[in-house]
Amino acid sequence: MLYPPLAKCYKGMFPFKLSTTSYIYPDHILPNVAMLAPSLDEIELVLFESKGQDNFPSDGEMKALLELSLRREVGFNVHLPIDIYLGNRSEEVRKSGVSTVKKVIEKTLCLNPSVYTLHFDLRDENGHQETDIDGWQRRIIRSAKEILKSGIEPKRISIETLGYPFEWVEEIVRTFGFSICLDIGHILISGQDLQYHLEKYLPDASVVHLHGLENGIDHVGIDRLSEPVSERILSRLRDYHGIVSLEVFSIDDLQRSLLFLEEKWLKE
Repeated sequence: MLYPPLAKCYKGMFPFKLSTTSYIYPDHILPNVAMLAPSLDEIELVLFESKGQDNFPSDGEMKALLELSLRREVGFNVHLPIDIYLGNRSEEVRKSGVSTVKKVIEKTLCLNPSVYTLHFDLRDENGHQETDIDGWQRRIIRSAKEILKSGIEPKRISIETLGYPFEWVEEIVRTFGFSICLDIGHILISGQDLQYHLEKYLPDASVVHLHGLENGIDHVGIDRLSEPVSERILSRLRDYHGIVSLEVFSIDDLQRSLLFLEEKWLKE
């Protein structure tokens, strides 16, 4: 199937590396990467689901992705599965999550991803919020220690801001030397203080997930952001040198986001 390519190349246009997800077109990961690689600095390989193999590149696809990486046509960052629960009260569930993270890292390390993004989910597998925060934190620490036994450098794992106060895991992140994934959409949709998060956490963020919010739905184009919010974000990104991933999942949202970003950037 033929898909419309992006209108232009955005490589090196910004002080940060510009990225988007591997699910822009309704196809597998490799066709998405092949279409997007000429235009962007990195691709966020979205491996949200750990069950089944459809979500993970085949051996042949991994070989093709590796060739792109070796030819320096595009870089990669990896979003680790989100259906894992590293603070779960069940040891079986917790250890299964640790095992999944280690397996995905092992299989993708050949691509030399700039960063792996990881959720410290407060929910369990049934969507229930944990109420014993101290116990949850202790289990998160146990999982973090086990994941790092794989030999991955802590800084290459970015812990994503979710719907709960990031202060609940901030000490864990600092102690282990993890980096931070500052997810703008999550901050906005959960009603947290955007300016506070930008000032406190952006300096230690290896990656920013940037997406819009409309009618309580996030992961839409950044053109849906209000003008004050978009100006506040972009003003801070002018001195940012990590990765900005436009975390959207359609070509329409991506194209609108790119146009919006370029126009706003050049106006300043």
